[in-house]
Amino acid sequence: MTTTIDILRNAHSTSSYLTLPSEAFQSLYDVSYKFVTSGAAARSLPPANLYNIFELQFFLSIIAGKDSEANAILATLTDRFRQDSHRVGVLRSIYLEATEGPLKALEFVSGRPDTELGTLKRKIVILKSSNQTSAYISELLKLVDNFPSDAESWAELASAYAEAGMYAQSLFALHEVLLLAPLAYNINALIGETSLVYASSLQAASSSHSVAIEDRLFEAVKFFLRSVELCEDYVRGWAGVLVATKRIAAIQKPFGDTSTYNRLYDVARSRLTKIVETNDASESDLAAARLVLKNYKIGI
Repeated sequence: MTTTIDILRNAHSTSSYLTLPSEAFQSLYDVSYKFVTSGAAARSLPPANLYNIFELQFFLSIIAGKDSEANAILATLTDRFRQDSHRVGVLRSIYLEATEGPLKALEFVSGRPDTELGTLKRKIVILKSSNQTSAYISELLKLVDNFPSDAESWAELASAYAEAGMYAQSLFALHEVLLLAPLAYNINALIGETSLVYASSLQAASSSHSVAIEDRLFEAVKFFLRSVELCEDYVRGWAGVLVATKRIAAIQKPFGDTSTYNRLYDVARSRLTKIVETNDASESDLAAARLVLKNYKIGI
């Protein structure tokens, strides 16, 4: 039999409350509020689990717009777990952003130690949402410097660099992700895609062929192939192989012998065609495969 504690623990661990319909959300809120305010939580739970239940109620109160209740929960957590707790600091910044705006929250998290992963990430979220790109990237660099094994942070840094058109730096960050997760086929494909965009950027800035453009295209093919080596029916990988090999052959100054890339193009086209014909992918992937096959329907 599912208990109230089980329901609340599951909601906290999965963050399912973020996508609940309004009636289900209100039901969860009511259950959580009753449990927390009755004193049952304090009597029946060890400190770690108690914190999680109170944290859940805090988030539910913030989403429901019940600021005074969120503040009361925050005061309780501060009393029990200390003001200098990094988890309490994260909640304090969320409360300030909800009640006084992002600048006040940013002021608060800026006063916290850079070694606190949670509050540093909150600072980064606020800067990103405020479109402070330079400061956002600067704080991401600080984050990966303090926590170099955090693959998620490296990936976010790569995305930030790419959005800013800094493709060389984005590729560096993606390679750091790959060092931490060498079997991540999606990251291999992302390196391929970033290399393709980088090649386009270089080509747009130059009226002539360059070795740098070649290198980026070669790198794109290499990492797309690695992605399909790790996941053989990966649409994104095969689409990348097709596009990259087509571009290698179409570049203004031919590389010379492109027979290897001709064969790779044919293989990629064949694999994508088979995936589409057998519906062996998600709808979004099938749509992407059809689009690539349509736009690159003439062989090399």
